[in-house]
Amino acid sequence: MAKSLLQDNSRSISIDKATEKLVASADLVGKDFFPALVEGIAQSLAVRWVFLSRPCERQSGQANTIAVWNDGPAANMSYDLAGSPCAEIIGDGACCYSSDVQRLFPDDVLLTDMGAESYVGIPLRSSSGDVIGLIAALDDKMIGDAEVAREILAMFAGRAAAEIERLETASANERMGRIVEGSVSEAFVFDGDDYTFELVNRGARDNLGYSLKELRQLTPWNIKPEFSETQFRDFVKPLKTAKAPFLQFETIHQRKDGSHYDVSVRLQYFGGTDNVFFASIFDITERKMAEKRERLLMREVNHRAKNLLSIIQVIARQTVASDPDDYIARFEDRIAALAASYDLLVENTKAGVKLRSLIRAQLGHFDHLFETRISINGPVVHLNATAAQSIGMALHELATNAAKYGALSNTEGRVSIDWRFVDGQADAPMLELTWIESDGPPVVAPSRQGFGSTVIDSAVRSSTRGQVALEYAASGLTFKLTAPLSALSSNYDASEDGSARESSGLSHAS
Repeated sequence: MAKSLLQDNSRSISIDKATEKLVASADLVGKDFFPALVEGIAQSLAVRWVFLSRPCERQSGQANTIAVWNDGPAANMSYDLAGSPCAEIIGDGACCYSSDVQRLFPDDVLLTDMGAESYVGIPLRSSSGDVIGLIAALDDKMIGDAEVAREILAMFAGRAAAEIERLETASANERMGRIVEGSVSEAFVFDGDDYTFELVNRGARDNLGYSLKELRQLTPWNIKPEFSETQFRDFVKPLKTAKAPFLQFETIHQRKDGSHYDVSVRLQYFGGTDNVFFASIFDITERKMAEKRERLLMREVNHRAKNLLSIIQVIARQTVASDPDDYIARFEDRIAALAASYDLLVENTKAGVKLRSLIRAQLGHFDHLFETRISINGPVVHLNATAAQSIGMALHELATNAAKYGALSNTEGRVSIDWRFVDGQADAPMLELTWIESDGPPVVAPSRQGFGSTVIDSAVRSSTRGQVALEYAASGLTFKLTAPLSALSSNYDASEDGSARESSGLSHAS
């Protein structure tokens, strides 16, 4: 009877001590909590070793300790689970060996190195019931009351598991938050009721030009000019009614400065207590521009083929009219010159295409007129591939139009092509290129804008970041391009200025 009372008293003291230690660590979290936990267990059970460990996710069959007590705080370590009592805990649950633990687990090198005699352990379970770790207490002597030891470990296990799960979730959330915040793609979280933005990542803030404080006063329809509030609320109803898991669509966003850019949006809704929308957005401006350029080029291939036949007809008529006796030779020469204008644009343009060479290539089928009716005059300029293509296309259209209706459609008309450097804003160098026709048939402005006019105007303006003027004066058509040299030439230097002009004109144009 006395022995039973002593045992009950000892059990009560141990549990009371464990309770005190648990209460004392209530304010501790994370890295501060785990060392206090193993110390509290060691003192409550009066054992030499206590460790808190987790299975290693990347190395199957190993475990890593989170905190270790070895008659005092000890360094963390990794150890093999195979053939150890820890493997039983992770696989089957709590276990207790009050003595002879080395004999029971002869393959556990760690037990042998420690000189352990007894072992008691209990699994740590997540909120979903999965085993996420374990607490084990060991001693070099027998553990007196295994049930008390297991009960004390259980007292600490719940708090330990909750703290591990909290840290794991927080770490994952923080990592995901850093990745989303630093992503170049845009991410938005907005309220499910009033639709105001709650979180907007840096990629979106930088692209839109708003601060987070400013964006929290806005809604999706404030940056999506294609939607009114009613239209947007109706648009996302399939998400709120769970009729669709997500919406994928393309739209435009409006920056703080009023400019627009194309975006692809994947929108999801998280109901319940979250009640938020999440939008993952990609800027597709470059893709849209590429698609537009591709469509334009495909139309240009078709258009150029038709124009080519028209030009050949003009060449044939002019050749037979001016040189009937030498028709075949002159006709072949002019067809070859026409082909050369296409060759120039597909050659290696790493060094850039000289503007003069581009003009001569695009007007190659009129080379017999350079000395008499076509003049070119301007300094050395090397155009990059984009500028050469768009300006070449414009020159081709201008030449075609001149041959059909303008100064090159009769025998007296003249074309003057000149370019020079001028100062732009902040003294940035600009190139001014003009095409002026004279002495041709009276000019009549077209009743509608055809493909040629689109190329001359829109394509040149967008690719050169310049200003284009096209005038249909009665005396002759005039084209003028003023564009920053930085958008036209990748190798412009101080030597390519007005003082380095190549003298040209009629004598040079031959």
